[in-house]
Amino acid sequence: MAASKILVPVDGSPNSIRALEYAAKRCADSKGAWILALNVQTPMPASRFVTREMIRDHYARMSEAAFKPVNALKKKLGIDIDCYMRVGEPASTIVDFAKRTRCTEIVMGTRGLGRVSGLVMGSVAMKVVHLSPIPVTLVK
Repeated sequence: MAASKILVPVDGSPNSIRALEYAAKRCADSKGAWILALNVQTPMPASRFVTREMIRDHYARMSEAAFKPVNALKKKLGIDIDCYMRVGEPASTIVDFAKRTRCTEIVMGTRGLGRVSGLVMGSVAMKVVHLSPIPVTLVK
C-alpha cells in the first residue's frame, strides 16, 4: 500500500490547527505518511495605491502568520510538515494542489478566519468536498 500524503489547508485558525493535529495523529499511526500544509491567499488586484510589491508583502505576512502555529506543532511533535503558500480562489486552489501533489486525502477544518466568521471557511470546506476527487475529512 502506498504511503499516505495528507494535505491540510491552514489559515492559523483554531479549526485549521485541530485539523493539522488530527492529520499528525493519523500520520503517527501510518509508516511513511506525511503532511503538506497549504495556505491559500485570496488574490488582491494591484492599483495606483497598492503595488504588486505591497501585495507580495501582504501575502508573505499572512502566510507567515498562518504557518506560525504549524511550525509550533512541528516542533512540539517532532514531525516534518512541508509548508506551501498559493494565491487563488481557496477551494479550487486546494483541490488543484492536492491533485498536482498526488495527495491521498485532504483534512481540513470546517471553519476558518474568513471575513464572516464561520461562514467563509464553511463554504470553502463544502466547495472542497464538492470539487475533490479524493477523500476529504472535515474536522470540527
